Amino acid sequence: MTTRRDFLKFSALTGFSTLGLSTSLFAEKSITFSDYKALVVILQHGGNDSINMFIPNGANDKTGYDNYAAIRTSLKVDNNDLSAKLTQTAGKLVLSSGNANPYYNDTLEKAYTKGLYPHAHIKGLATNGVMPEFAHLVNQKKVAMIANVGNLVQPTTRAEILAKTATLPLALYSHNSQRKLVFNGLASELNRRGWAGQIADQWNNVNNNSIYGINISLKGVSHLLYGAKTEPLIFNPKGPSEYKYIKRSLYDNWLAANRPEKFQALYQRLRKRSFLTQDVVVEDWNKNSPSFTSTNAYGGELFSSPDSATFGIANNDSVKDLSDQLKAVAKLAYIGKNKGLKRQIFYVVHGGYDTHSNQAQQHASLLRGLSLSLGDFQRALSDMGMEDKVTTFNLSDFGRSIGNNGDGTDHAWGGHYFAIGAAVKGGLYGRLPDLTLGGADDAKSKGRLIPTLSMSQYLATLVKWFGADDAMLNQLFPELKNFTSTDLGFMG
Repeated sequence: MTTRRDFLKFSALTGFSTLGLSTSLFAEKSITFSDYKALVVILQHGGNDSINMFIPNGANDKTGYDNYAAIRTSLKVDNNDLSAKLTQTAGKLVLSSGNANPYYNDTLEKAYTKGLYPHAHIKGLATNGVMPEFAHLVNQKKVAMIANVGNLVQPTTRAEILAKTATLPLALYSHNSQRKLVFNGLASELNRRGWAGQIADQWNNVNNNSIYGINISLKGVSHLLYGAKTEPLIFNPKGPSEYKYIKRSLYDNWLAANRPEKFQALYQRLRKRSFLTQDVVVEDWNKNSPSFTSTNAYGGELFSSPDSATFGIANNDSVKDLSDQLKAVAKLAYIGKNKGLKRQIFYVVHGGYDTHSNQAQQHASLLRGLSLSLGDFQRALSDMGMEDKVTTFNLSDFGRSIGNNGDGTDHAWGGHYFAIGAAVKGGLYGRLPDLTLGGADDAKSKGRLIPTLSMSQYLATLVKWFGADDAMLNQLFPELKNFTSTDLGFMG
């Protein structure tokens, strides 16, 4: 008798989730699109310290560099302009080993605090020195920086929080709860379907019932992607297994038999659909590969990991996992567009951002991997002619405290976010926060920023570009009505 354990074990062996079937069993809304668009969600798991990713570099005594440096002390990034190191050939960033590399021969800790890249069209924020590829994209005006975003039920002030009259997000500062609220698109309810899952429910026919559906996860199960009637395709970044560990003919014979027991019958139906899905995906994966003519910033193959000597700093552990996921996204987007799919959402996870300690090394490695991977991904999209059709953006549990705890930062609230792509209107959006401990934008006294833009505003701007109308946006993000602006303006 087949048990649930057998069921899950088989899924693990094949490297392809039997539960990852995106096609809805129900059709409720008919909608068509003439073009292809994709959203790529990068979850910075653990709560990203965006204040050291995008460093305040203005002259204002509250929002600027001097205030930041005085509070951050040992974790501050030096106000050292590294822009001269961003050399270009034919409009593309070129990094080399040796002194031309912005962080050549540095330790991670030294590279992290060594300097920054200011941007002529963005006043008040600069990019961390370990992110040259990202800084280059910013300079090309392909990146929107969205300032001080977080889960909000409604606009909230420090005075209201201190008076205990504010309506705050549920379980503020909790990893799991805040991340779930980000996925819900609603700061006041934990028990809700993810906004991407809801999109798949409403647009279940938009890809003509393709086995790929709308939502694809490159990193396991996520609440974000599950609707009431739809489930994501859960994909291994290294590619789908071709039944390496099993004899397919034996399973085909087993599946052909009638099964009177309910669980056995359900398992049989799911396995049949899983095999059908896997057959299609394996064939597409093996026969429909994009060709990349570009090299990475070091002159190597896209999505390859530079060795330590070329890389310039000793540790590049965070590169490979994210790079593999984004390489798979590029290939799946290429397959999806060429198969006539119209809308896809890809979910990618970059873990390790809970930097309570050892931040100068840990965060440096993460940001370096993020920058290199995103640089390669955008070059791949350009080679495929899809740069204007794919928008990549980040999510995180929350921002981190402005004040440090010695060698790390703590759970906080608001933070800076980004969106990347040719459809993005590059620049700075939103108001830079007062960084002063106990200041106007501090929830109390530790530098936990009160967001001035809500997560629902940020997400709604992206989903509107994706094709949602006002009625759908209000359904996906019910708290939008509490804010004056429902479109932050950073998407074309």
